[in-house]
Amino acid sequence: MNPFTESMFVLFAILTLGAWIGQWSWRGISLGTAGVLFAALVFGHFGMSVPKEVMDFGLILFVYSVGLTAGPSFFRTFRRRGMQFVVLALVIVGSGAVLTVLIAYLLKLSPALAAGLYTGAMTCTPALAAVLDALHRISPADAPLASVGYGVAYPFSMISMVLLIQFLPGLLKRPIKHEEEKWLAEKAIETPGLVAHQFRITNPNCEGRTVAEINPRRLAQVNLSRIKHGERVFAATPESILHLGDIVMAVGAAEELDKMTLLLGERTDERMDVNAEALSMDVEVMDEALTGKTLAHMKVWEQYTVVITRIRRQGLEIAPNGNVTLEMGDGIRVVGEKSAVRAFVKAAQGSPRRASETSMTAYLVGLLIGVFVGLIQVPLGQGVTVKLGMAGGVFLTSLLIGHFGRIGPFRLYVPPAAKNLTRELGLMLFLAGAGTNAGAHLVEVLQNQGWILLLAGAAITLLSALVGLVVMIKIYKLNLLSAMGSLTAAMTNPPALASANSQTETDLPSIAYASTYPVALIFKILLAQALVEILGRLL
Repeated sequence: MNPFTESMFVLFAILTLGAWIGQWSWRGISLGTAGVLFAALVFGHFGMSVPKEVMDFGLILFVYSVGLTAGPSFFRTFRRRGMQFVVLALVIVGSGAVLTVLIAYLLKLSPALAAGLYTGAMTCTPALAAVLDALHRISPADAPLASVGYGVAYPFSMISMVLLIQFLPGLLKRPIKHEEEKWLAEKAIETPGLVAHQFRITNPNCEGRTVAEINPRRLAQVNLSRIKHGERVFAATPESILHLGDIVMAVGAAEELDKMTLLLGERTDERMDVNAEALSMDVEVMDEALTGKTLAHMKVWEQYTVVITRIRRQGLEIAPNGNVTLEMGDGIRVVGEKSAVRAFVKAAQGSPRRASETSMTAYLVGLLIGVFVGLIQVPLGQGVTVKLGMAGGVFLTSLLIGHFGRIGPFRLYVPPAAKNLTRELGLMLFLAGAGTNAGAHLVEVLQNQGWILLLAGAAITLLSALVGLVVMIKIYKLNLLSAMGSLTAAMTNPPALASANSQTETDLPSIAYASTYPVALIFKILLAQALVEILGRLL
């Protein structure tokens, strides 16, 4: 068996065994994808390994899919709570640095070994790379000690954070379902959904005028959906004529609909069942011909003789207006004559095959840009430079792409199933590589350096996490799912994020992770290099 074939056999053996272990359940708790890590530790201990390129590729795929998923919500969340996430990242990362200085002073550890211990306890490979760069300039002979410290602390940090996140709801006695319901209630208040109310036309100024002439959007962010004249119900179009006594259905946020009593008349609960002449349907936009243009530019009524009354995007409901742009994957509700609605639905759905296809050119361009961003070196003065690394660059790029939905002329659409597959497969590849690397050196390092180093690394990890949890839960009173996501980001621990995501149907952990991760990564890269300088002067 040639080396490549052997490496592939080992890789898929680890993935298969790890996936099987991850399915084991005890009292409703399972390891999920993190089962790959435990399988890899065993394989690594017996001398088997996974190529580093496979591990790096897996990490890039994982953070890319997380960024694409969290991007649409990241900037909205960061605008609202941005400083909160900055403080959390600084508290957790900074407390770890302070503990490292204290432990290094008490145990008389070398600066290189202590700085490596810090990067391993924080599970941050880019920070280790920054430490090695600094040591190669200051004291090249000590550089291997940083890798030793990293190797001692890294496995425990990764495993302990996965287990902590898995058991945290039980330890704090805060059920996940309750946290989900609380977040959904808060979300409903912050971004209320659209509702439909009926109004009887009693305002004499509406008599004989068209919907376009009264223009309800001058007063409120609402759309007229249907009109009932006598016993006939039909779609409300710009050309529809209103009469006193007509019943009109309007769609919008509740507070916006209250304004319609001034324009139309009194509220009523009279039924407006759609008859054979009118049809209301929900459809997902899958054809690029309908995306990237404002509704005013598309002239939906003029082209299709239908009215769009609701748009659902990333869990939010948007009241359509002329300035709104449709995006791939949007859910919309259209009202109109039966034949017109069906024709529009057919146009919106496009080719059934396209709904399951990823726009690969845009997808790969995004990865290429992200890798390039991660390789850029930023000078900090006095010969010190830092870089985000490939994973950091890809993650930041994917957040922007997820938010804007395009890269220049390329529009990016990735079906949810493709995102899930990429995220899970990427994480499994990363865990296979990280686990075999850690397993190969764990026992040896413990024998050579003693258990005191392992305990020191564990203290940095656990005490930093504890300080962060106290600030998140007691001071900021974050939702537990947000706290879990933010903690895993501050520890730059993708397996722990996967553990958090496996416990909930919401994207809340990923959103918090995306909000905290960039700040935490930058802080750790800077502090890891600063530790080398600080400890060099203290010790």
